[in-house]
Amino acid sequence: MKAVVQLEYGGVDKLTLKEVEKPVISKNEILVEVHTANIASGDMRINTLDVPRILMPIMKLIFGFKGPRSQIRGVTGSGIISKIGNNVEEYKAGEKIYFINSIKAGCLAEYVVLNKKSVIANIPDNISFNEAAPLAFGAMSALYFINKSTIQKDDQVLIYGASGSVGSYALQLAKFYGAIVTAVCSENNHIIMKQIGADYVIDYHTVDFTKGNKKYDYVFDSVMKTKKKDVKKVLSSKGIYKTTKSPTSEKIKSLITINDIIKKGKLTTVIDKVYQLSNYKEAHEHVYSKHKVGNVVIKIK
Repeated sequence: MKAVVQLEYGGVDKLTLKEVEKPVISKNEILVEVHTANIASGDMRINTLDVPRILMPIMKLIFGFKGPRSQIRGVTGSGIISKIGNNVEEYKAGEKIYFINSIKAGCLAEYVVLNKKSVIANIPDNISFNEAAPLAFGAMSALYFINKSTIQKDDQVLIYGASGSVGSYALQLAKFYGAIVTAVCSENNHIIMKQIGADYVIDYHTVDFTKGNKKYDYVFDSVMKTKKKDVKKVLSSKGIYKTTKSPTSEKIKSLITINDIIKKGKLTTVIDKVYQLSNYKEAHEHVYSKHKVGNVVIKIK
């Protein structure tokens, strides 16, 4: 089968498309025919070690010292279950699913092996493989910060980096939970932000929201570009500041919540571009540039 392989950390030049053996599953595993792989900022941070210096030793300990321990890359994707192990009762062959496989990766291939306890969800009937592929990274990360416990009706919420994957999902989740949302991103993306629910938009090139007079009940920085000491000036008396610098969690119940919202037509996937597997380097260059809008995916099947 074809797979995108990386032997050492670095840029797009370290990625290679090659033929590898089709995996064989054990009794507790699931073989998935991958239809779409998502290329997220998380992939970029792992593949290139683009993390704060203090986190570098931890990243290498988790993912590998000289290069990714799991050489077939791709952390999230969607596809169809091709085969299940003898001990798998939770899923059936033929089911359409999306998933995240952070440590083991392997999604940038024609087939990937998941464990029956992996973070997996069925794809709702009203979305495609392409739309489902980014959910287990972008939407699940956003839900960790923007949920029914953190957002109250009519809260003033600001999403910094709203045009990215996590940001675009966070914007929609904040609206779902009843907030009044201000999206901060490049002016080029303001129309899209309004289309997915933003009440107000700010161009970060020309306006520094931290110097404004408006107060926010919740400020969420989805791109790790702000500091709490600066944001404090625009927080309300009960205001909360969160950033994706904080670790999140990966849980199946989060995907169930996401699916419920999708089925209600209240959450959509913003896709910048769909690439073919043969154009994997171009797709990664797009993401590594840090200027994508929403999500970049690679269609494999």
